[in-house]
Amino acid sequence: MHRYDIYLLKTEYANSFVRAEDKLFRLFKEYETVKPLYEIVKKQIDYICRPLSMDEITEQLPFHKKKIAGGKVIFIEHNQEMKMSISEQRIQLWSEEGLDDEWPWFDTLQSLDPYFFACDVQREKYGWLKPVKFKSLLI
Repeated sequence: MHRYDIYLLKTEYANSFVRAEDKLFRLFKEYETVKPLYEIVKKQIDYICRPLSMDEITEQLPFHKKKIAGGKVIFIEHNQEMKMSISEQRIQLWSEEGLDDEWPWFDTLQSLDPYFFACDVQREKYGWLKPVKFKSLLI
């Protein structure tokens, strides 16, 4: 089973990380793996990320089972093969299935906001759910 952590960045910071996604990924990786820096990195993440609207997101998701536990909304699909946990800080998506089965959930999230950034720390995969466009100075 693999896990994606999905964060919603503030617009002004998202634009500054276009084409520098590796730096953003390293920040989220430190958050997950370097325990002595946890509090410092958490403050940095809180600064560049927007809180998630759990109500808005949960209305859009087609999961079958839902429960609320400890300030999180947890969705379960296909007999535990896919799970999603939503808190105000991030969305976590666990999947035993292939990427084809994950894309519908990513598509739903990207339709809500263009500044969702997903990363799988264990497999070192990351990126915007919806590619962020940037302004070129070249004509």
